[in-house]
Amino acid sequence: MPYYEIHLDRETSERAGAGGTFQVVSIENEEGNDVTDDLVDVGTHYASLDKVREAISRKLGVPLDTVDLDEV
Repeated sequence: MPYYEIHLDRETSERAGAGGTFQVVSIENEEGNDVTDDLVDVGTHYASLDKVREAISRKLGVPLDTVDLDEV
């Protein structure tokens, strides 16, 4: 099961008028490697971690329920 630690930025979305959403600052895999650019578009405003999970699932071609994210 792919496991990632995800760092979020909620302030930029708020200032941009997209309150209640966030942008992904970085994603690290189990080994601590930054895999952000491989998995998501950092300019996208996401409404929930589930939406990020969906994007990663599509990118990796794996079932949604196998992607494990922890916000740090």
